[in-house]
Amino acid sequence: MANRISLNRLAETLISESKTPFNSEDFAKNLEIKWEKEIKGSTMKRLNKVLLNHASLIGIEDHNFVPFRAVVEKIRHVALSVQLGAWELKQGILIPGHRLIPFLPVDIEENALTFLDPDGNEIPKLKKSYYIQDIVPFYQYCARFPEEIKINEWIPGKSCMTVTAWDMQSLYKKFSSRAGDALLLDLIDYEKGIYQVRSYSSRQHRLDKLRMRALYIALATQMDPLCQDDSFCSIGLEKQLLRILFSVDSKVFREVEVFSITDFLESLKEWTVVGCEAGGVQMVPVWQTDPGPFIRVDANRAVKGELSSLNKIFQDLQLSFDALEFKSILYTVMASDKYKLESVFFLLFGGQGDLFTDKKQHEVFYGYLRELLFKICEDLKTRESYMVANLREQCVDIKLSLVGVLRFLEDQEVGLEDLPADLLNQIIELDNFCNDVLHQFAARDQPLDLKFIRDIRIALKVVLPQLAIVEEEVYSRLAIY
Repeated sequence: MANRISLNRLAETLISESKTPFNSEDFAKNLEIKWEKEIKGSTMKRLNKVLLNHASLIGIEDHNFVPFRAVVEKIRHVALSVQLGAWELKQGILIPGHRLIPFLPVDIEENALTFLDPDGNEIPKLKKSYYIQDIVPFYQYCARFPEEIKINEWIPGKSCMTVTAWDMQSLYKKFSSRAGDALLLDLIDYEKGIYQVRSYSSRQHRLDKLRMRALYIALATQMDPLCQDDSFCSIGLEKQLLRILFSVDSKVFREVEVFSITDFLESLKEWTVVGCEAGGVQMVPVWQTDPGPFIRVDANRAVKGELSSLNKIFQDLQLSFDALEFKSILYTVMASDKYKLESVFFLLFGGQGDLFTDKKQHEVFYGYLRELLFKICEDLKTRESYMVANLREQCVDIKLSLVGVLRFLEDQEVGLEDLPADLLNQIIELDNFCNDVLHQFAARDQPLDLKFIRDIRIALKVVLPQLAIVEEEVYSRLAIY
């Protein structure tokens, strides 16, 4: 066991010291020289898996790997442009968040980063709480997200998040910064996470825009062939960007001194940013995006009379939930006195007029439903963890709230395509969350992974306030409109 641990540590050391691309064979040879032993086939397979999944390596074709540091060394002369908004200026703080990509160190938490003023003095750190809706925009493209969240049970929209911020009050005054201006962050030490701040006026930003636009076009051009590469499409946004930056000719960077991850993503026309299944975000071609269950509704689509399964019937009826989500909902509804089964069924099925136009489908549906209800009644005889049941109930409540929003929009004859883009995206994100977690909760006889439970508890602290915002927008603002 000691040898295995030492080998792993040696591999980590070699990875951390790598500044140039390498392939798995070269890496294994160097490791054998350091290890002074031959690496067996089974160990080599495990090593390849470590390389493929390593947080600071980018895998490319033919078992080649690019260390983050190789990309950073190539572009470290480029400064990061951080645009300042009115809220950030009013608070007198800097929250770097995703704006440090691609110079965001893998193994350093945000609260351990160091920012220096133009004279080289360290800028003081603050640990403060702000409303979630004010903080989320700084982390929307970042895989890492602050976990210190305090939920306001009475007014979820006023829930807070505690983050590390940097006190920029005096520097904003010295720079005469206004909303629309930006800061430039120069990378001083990537390994230690040290950056230096300098002023960047909106006038200078306008002058640099043409050169930055040329860079973004060059990067976008590199992305087109990569959409056929499964390894590129399966990694997170940060690794995707680093791989693109590494593949661009060095000549492109000679005339570019500034880069902004936000400006780059907003410049893309054929690509968009979506959530990853494993967490975080990634870039995908626009044509590959799945609009999600809420966008499936098509008024002109005829019911085919599907009979093969409950899920096929739900899809045929264009309902906003699938069979596994429905199963999770029933587990919660039938195990609690909080719900009335008739009211829940009316919400789920009663808002579309005559649900069944096919008598045979109607009969088959109730046959499937009876079987499912019998199974759920049997399953409920076995006691379940209170924590798991409570988490499922919270997720079911979110799903039912979303279905209620959809019913309200139908009653108001408002189509999803008529909603503001931001509101529609929030609804899609919430629905995708429900779809993912309720599928897990539907398998009541299988123990849930502890990491999954922890992730759900953290996610709910963000999702619940987001749901409150959606409901406020739909029931108050849209209703008045």
